[in-house]
Amino acid sequence: MKTLSWQTRLKNPYMVGVYLATNAVKDAVLVVDGPDCLFFKGEYVHGTHDLHSTLLDPAGNHRIAHTLADTVNVVMDREPQLRDLMARVAQRDGVKAVLVSALPMASITGSQYDRLAGEVSEIVGVPIMEVPAKSLQTDWLDGYSEVLNSLARGLPFESGQTKKGSVAIVGPLVHRLEGDVMADLAELTRLCEEYLDLSVVSIWPSGSGVEDLAKIALAETIIALPAGVKAGKILSRRLDAKLVHVPQPFGTAATGDFLNLIAQATGRSELAKKAIAAGNALVHDTVKNVIPAGTKLALVAEPGTLAGFAGFAKDIGAIPAAGVSSANPPFNELPGLEVLENAGQVDLCITNSRGAEACIDRKIPFMEFGYPSYGTHYLAPSPTLGYFGVINIADRIANALRWWAAATSLQPTTTGPSTSA
Repeated sequence: MKTLSWQTRLKNPYMVGVYLATNAVKDAVLVVDGPDCLFFKGEYVHGTHDLHSTLLDPAGNHRIAHTLADTVNVVMDREPQLRDLMARVAQRDGVKAVLVSALPMASITGSQYDRLAGEVSEIVGVPIMEVPAKSLQTDWLDGYSEVLNSLARGLPFESGQTKKGSVAIVGPLVHRLEGDVMADLAELTRLCEEYLDLSVVSIWPSGSGVEDLAKIALAETIIALPAGVKAGKILSRRLDAKLVHVPQPFGTAATGDFLNLIAQATGRSELAKKAIAAGNALVHDTVKNVIPAGTKLALVAEPGTLAGFAGFAKDIGAIPAAGVSSANPPFNELPGLEVLENAGQVDLCITNSRGAEACIDRKIPFMEFGYPSYGTHYLAPSPTLGYFGVINIADRIANALRWWAAATSLQPTTTGPSTSA
C-alpha cells in the first residue's frame, strides 16, 4: 500500500490556527468571509482535538460565522451583508470581541475588512478586529499568532496604575482547553510566582475572556513566548511596559533560560539561581532511570517546543534522534524526516495525530502529543512545560515504551488461555 508522505500529513492550514486562538478566548466570535466549509472546519478543533471547546454550539450560537461567499456572489457588492453579520454576532449576549478574516477567494475582491470592522464597531460598541487573510501564504502557527496580534492592536485598555512586580505572559500555545494545556498555564504561572516572587496578572490567551486579557494593562513587564513575539511588541509599545522574549520552557535547560531572562528583566537573578538549582534537582531525582539509557526519540512539534528537545532528551537520558517541525519555519538543528521514513531508527516518535498516521504506515512506535491530538485527551492536569512538564512527559514516554514493547512481543494464539490449575 502506498503511504502518504510526512510532509503531506503534517500540513495544517492557516485558518485552523485562527480557530485555535479564537477557541482560547471564550467570549470572542470569528466572522470569516468565505463558503460554508469554514463551519465544518471547526471540527478540526471542537469535539475532536478539544473536548472542552466552545467554538460550536448545539443551540446554534456558534463562535464561527461565515458569509456563504461563493464563486457567484463573491464579485457582487457584499458590504451590506458583511456589516449586518458583524453587527449581529457582536450584539449576541456575552460577546465581547469580534474577529474578522477571509479566505483568498473573497479577500481578492478587495473588501476593506478593517474599515468595515471599525465602522460597525463604533455603532455596536464592541471591538471588531481584522485578522489578515493569509491562507495562501503561511500555516496554522502564524494563524494563531495573527489573532494575538489583532487583539493586541484592537482591544481597548483602561489606563491605570501598574502593579509593582506584575507580569503578563503573551503567546503560550493554547491549542485546547483540556488538562494538558491548562496545566501548562498553571506551570508558567508557578514558575513566575513561586520561584521569582512575581504576580501574573494576565495570560494571552488562557481560555478566559476579554476582561482577563485587558488586565495586561496592570503589568510592568510583558513576557513574550515564541508565538507571541509580535503581539508582545505591540502591547509593550501601547502600554509602555518592559518586554522580555523567552523560550518555550520545554526541558530543564529551556526552563532555566526562561527563568533567567525574566529574572534579569525584573531584578531577581538570585531568586532564579536558587529556583533553577531546586528545579533541576527535582527533575533529576524523579526521572533518573525511568527509561533505558540511550533510548532514541524523535519529536514532531512546532519550532518553539523543538528548540528545547535536545535539552529535554538529555534530562531523561535519551538520544534526540530526529526533530521535525509541524509548522513554519523548518527545524534544522537535528536530523529530520529521513530518520522517520522506515522503522527501526527510533524507539519512539513523539508526534501529533497526523504524524501518528505516518508512524502506523511505517510501523514506528509513537506517542501522541501536541496539535492535533485526536486520540489522547486530558481531564486532569498533565503539563508539558517547566519542571513538572519534564517529569510528566518522562512518565508518558516510559509508559509508551513499555506498552509498545509489550504489544510487539505478543504472539497470536489459537489455543486460548490455559485452564490448568
